[in-house]
Amino acid sequence: MKKIHFGLFALCTVMAMPSSADQVKPDDLIVQGNLCVGFDCVDGEDFSLGTLKLKENNTRLRWHDTSAVPGDLVRQALPNAYIEGTVGESWRMDANQSNNEGANAFYINQQSLETYDVLSDGTAPDYDCSDLNAIPKPVVGTIPEGEFLESEVTCDLLTAKQTLQINGIVLGGAAGDGVALGTGATLADGEVSLGSAELRRRLVHVASALADSDVLIKSQMDSGLFQEQHERLDEIEALLGMVERSVAVLETATKAKAGSGGSGAMGWLILLFPLLLALRPRQRRYAGLR
Repeated sequence: MKKIHFGLFALCTVMAMPSSADQVKPDDLIVQGNLCVGFDCVDGEDFSLGTLKLKENNTRLRWHDTSAVPGDLVRQALPNAYIEGTVGESWRMDANQSNNEGANAFYINQQSLETYDVLSDGTAPDYDCSDLNAIPKPVVGTIPEGEFLESEVTCDLLTAKQTLQINGIVLGGAAGDGVALGTGATLADGEVSLGSAELRRRLVHVASALADSDVLIKSQMDSGLFQEQHERLDEIEALLGMVERSVAVLETATKAKAGSGGSGAMGWLILLFPLLLALRPRQRRYAGLR
């Protein structure tokens, strides 16, 4: 009898323990109230600022399109290393980076479904591992491109794999941070970045500026800021044309007359030559404003 009681007690204890197994609901799930998901959700959660809350350190929200096919092979650059793989089947939104001292930012990126090797890009340090107690270890060269990196502490090869992440939009979290738009764009404080020093992109189809804080586009600069320069340039061109016509007349008169006529033409040329020298550089400088 004691064995039966002990068996029932053990069974009740097991049934009362919280289950960590996945739960699959084949039917629709309707939540008429609010919902908080994450390890940091507490009893009495405040939902005054939102109906759905994801409350946890470095939250992630991921989409996986099972009908999509992977794209071409792409490379993600890392410090002294790279990851090469395919994306196109999964997107993710990240709130801050998960690594220590990571960036405080909001990310929308493409995420690979597979993990890939982290390999040297040809600049990763190659350590002298003759003395394992030396920290930091001396650098004796660089690891060739395509090979595994070395641990600075143990000199073991770093063979852990990572997912490939290609950022599409990055929004800085601090007041002075910037915004990076597009794959490969560099996030910089106080700037809206469309690319990087190696990757230049154009901003096209921008409406005309309506206020002092709007972007001033080229057509407005042509019609406003450079209008005075354009008018001055027209005057210079007209004056230059008049000078050239006068020179042509003088040259004709010089050929038609012999003797004293040539010296008179030369006098005009001597007077007009400095003016021509002064006008030619100005014409080239103002032509660059067009």
